[in-house]
Parts: sequence; structure tokens; C-alpha cells
Amino acid sequence: MKIAPLVTFGLILTLSSTFGEPVNTSCPVKGRPVDGRIAVPVKIDFCCQRCVAKFEEAPVSFLAKVAKTAKGTCPVSGREIEKAATALVSVAVCCNGCKGKVEAEPREYLARIAKSRKRP
Repeated sequence: MKIAPLVTFGLILTLSSTFGEPVNTSCPVKGRPVDGRIAVPVKIDFCCQRCVAKFEEAPVSFLAKVAKTAKGTCPVSGREIEKAATALVSVAVCCNGCKGKVEAEPREYLARIAKSRKRP
């Protein structure tokens, strides 16, 4: 009985540990500057906690891979997700209109953020 609260607490820590500072400084929809007040939590599933930890070390470096990986596949290991471990990233937007677009197609906008990070 004492295990369930610990598992729940661990899940909350996993979900909240990356969801803090946005992974972007400009809106992935319109390209405008953002101040972080309007953000979309994007849930990313992994095959295990080890992959979550690797992702959390440098989430921005994995964004392109997350965007390209098929649902049901771990973006770190490439293995099928059977028992999901989850992390959240914060995607900042410039307005509520853009928030709805990112909520509808989060992978598309993660790809845009990753692409904008690669530019000099």
C-alpha cells in the first residue's frame, strides 16, 4: 500500500522535472518573441526511466528526434514503448491562438523549434 504513493510521487516528479523553462524563445507558429507566460505542456513518452533521464539532461537536443519518431516508439532508444515513462516540455507561444495550434500538432512545432535551434 505504501508503494502506490511513492510511484505516484515519482511520476509527478518525472512529469514536472522538465516542464519548467520553455525550450524556445520565439513562437514556433508566428516567430514572434515570447515571454513564457503562455506555454503548452507537451507530453513525450519513452520506453524507460533511463531514456527519460537522458532526455532531461538536454531536452532541446532531442526535439528533432522526438518530432520524427513515430508514436509508440521511444525517441531516445528507438524501442517500442510498452510501459511508458513520460516527460513534459514547455513550449512557449506568443498568444492563445498559437497555443491552440501547438496543442493540436505538438510534434510539428517541436520540429520547427529544433530546426530554428540549428541555424547559426
